[in-house]
Amino acid sequence: MITLLLFWGGTFAHAQTQIPLATASNDDIAPPQLDANLEAELDRLLIKADSEQAMLEQMQELRQNLDDDTAPMSRVRLLSYIALSFTYLDQVDKAYDLIDKAEIIARDSGLPDAQAEVAATRILIKNIEGKLTEAYTLINTATVHLEQAQLPRVRYFANNLIGSIYLEKNNTERALEHLIAASTAVNETDDERTPIRRIFLKLRIAEIYNKQKLYEQAIEQIDSAEAIMNEAGLEAMYGPEITFLRAVTATEQGLYDQAFDIYSQLERDIKNDPDWGYMQTSVLNNLGDLAIRTKRFEAGIQVLQEALTFAVENNDVINEELIRFNLGFIDVHLGQYEQGLSAMRNVVEKARGKWSNSELEMLLGEYAEALTMASRHQQANAILTEQRQLRESVFNTELQKNVTELQNLYDSKDKAQQIELLQRQKELSDQLLENERQQQVILILGVVVALLLTALAFYLYRAAHRSNQALKQANAQLADQSLRDPLTGLLNRRAMQQELQRQEREQQPSNDAMVLLDIDYFKRINDHHGHSAGDEVIRAVAQRLLDVCRDNDKVIRWGGEEFLIYLKNTDKKALPRFVLRMLKAIAGEPIKTEKEALPVTATAGFISYPFADLNQAEMDWEATLQLVDKALYAGKVHGRNQAWGIVSLNVPFAQAHQVLDTDLAKAIEQNLVSAITLHGPRHNT
Repeated sequence: MITLLLFWGGTFAHAQTQIPLATASNDDIAPPQLDANLEAELDRLLIKADSEQAMLEQMQELRQNLDDDTAPMSRVRLLSYIALSFTYLDQVDKAYDLIDKAEIIARDSGLPDAQAEVAATRILIKNIEGKLTEAYTLINTATVHLEQAQLPRVRYFANNLIGSIYLEKNNTERALEHLIAASTAVNETDDERTPIRRIFLKLRIAEIYNKQKLYEQAIEQIDSAEAIMNEAGLEAMYGPEITFLRAVTATEQGLYDQAFDIYSQLERDIKNDPDWGYMQTSVLNNLGDLAIRTKRFEAGIQVLQEALTFAVENNDVINEELIRFNLGFIDVHLGQYEQGLSAMRNVVEKARGKWSNSELEMLLGEYAEALTMASRHQQANAILTEQRQLRESVFNTELQKNVTELQNLYDSKDKAQQIELLQRQKELSDQLLENERQQQVILILGVVVALLLTALAFYLYRAAHRSNQALKQANAQLADQSLRDPLTGLLNRRAMQQELQRQEREQQPSNDAMVLLDIDYFKRINDHHGHSAGDEVIRAVAQRLLDVCRDNDKVIRWGGEEFLIYLKNTDKKALPRFVLRMLKAIAGEPIKTEKEALPVTATAGFISYPFADLNQAEMDWEATLQLVDKALYAGKVHGRNQAWGIVSLNVPFAQAHQVLDTDLAKAIEQNLVSAITLHGPRHNT
């Protein structure tokens, strides 16, 4: 059955950014100077403006009165708001031109608040355009300045925005971190919109806790939001939303009777309320969903028919189809197979080519379940095959997007790290020059004073020499740190990329291999046992990998819970034996953490490099790594705790490469390449 979810707070209109000033949160940095009149006028506009166009016109008038004496922070705020108005009015070119001007002012001022506001505004413009990937890659730029920002208004705006971007990317941990930071900023304010923002953030945080199955924490946030709502008299604004989220949480907990009672009362409360009529379809559909879950099919039909009437009246085509699909599923449950499957099939046919692949993939899964209930096993297998192909298509599309995003983020962080290293190296170089000057002084004094100061000069010279050695050693350590993962001490992604690029430039002949490995269900370890336990697992897996590798092999922490093992001069026939030893080394014994011993397994992909003796022009190291990543994903799809290896190319590469680039499973099915599967040891849990 398909459940309809109700989401709120999805926009970032100007009215959400106006937070009055409060005491600075960082004692080491003075809060930026503000133009009191301009700030008050902007606050007034955000509350009183009749329309976006009217607001833009009034802000343009304010801009005419700006001069070089206007506080930079206030100028940046005004220009950022005007840029957002241009964006909402589909004048994006003007928006970017203005935010570029604001960025120059912010950079020249050196104010973290100003630079954070500009960076966050640029992210919001990208998000409004629908360019989520580009918005995501700009997050690091904003957070660098946000760490030192003083104004609660800026900290709320930026953290709330960044949290929502992370939520869109299903990175709930980072989203929660920034939404909590936004809540902290709001708690430093006290104006008429403070309770509204506090409720908004608590409901968003509760949603995240629900996704993480932390239901007690979710209920605490909902209770707190309700208390704020009652105290501030905001029942009309937030009452139904809070009640809806309570019902969703109860459903997620499996408390179906409680959820049914909450939804039923909510349906009665909003039935004739014009402000909340849009919620009626979702509430009724979810009541129908609960009826299916509890096998009260007749009641489910009645409530879903009512939901269908609302969807048709409101021309809500998508929800109308989903409700028809649920009604068909009930028919199948009641043994009315032809009628139910026909209704479900009609919805599936309409969804093909119109819905996104991820939405259609979910629909196909439930359709296949219904076919199985009706003993239509051949049709169910065909639908499941289509679902698998869609899932792989969604994965490959998301993989390509994520590779681009992560590479951009990595480059951004890498540049920041390089700037820091260069600065520290400059300081060390300055110290070296100072030491050299000291040595020169010592030598001159030695000549002038001759034998009387020889002993002293020798002592000072040795001291300077030791300082030089220490500074050179520090330089070497800095260089090494940029190539090492701080948690495990392993080489990092940057180090391996440099090594592979060097091999590519020098065209060294090799008979190597790559193994890409991912710890299974690592998120569960973090969720159930804490991040410190997760860190201990990563360190232990790293050590076990080092134990099974040779001295000339390279073990790299590729990112998160993912490792790359690069094997030098490896016999192709010996590669599967090594991979089996690796799986056994990881899964052989539970990993001891501070609190308990945890069983851990891993999934891997492996391949010889160069693959099938192809040259760099045909398949370079990056293409080889993408192929082994597809093999790793195949291992995950087929049950984890295993390794998939691509062992041979069975046709000319020109014939196979296009399929290999897009669909490894298809390449294996068509015998373009051969693959083997190795299974790790089973745990006795």
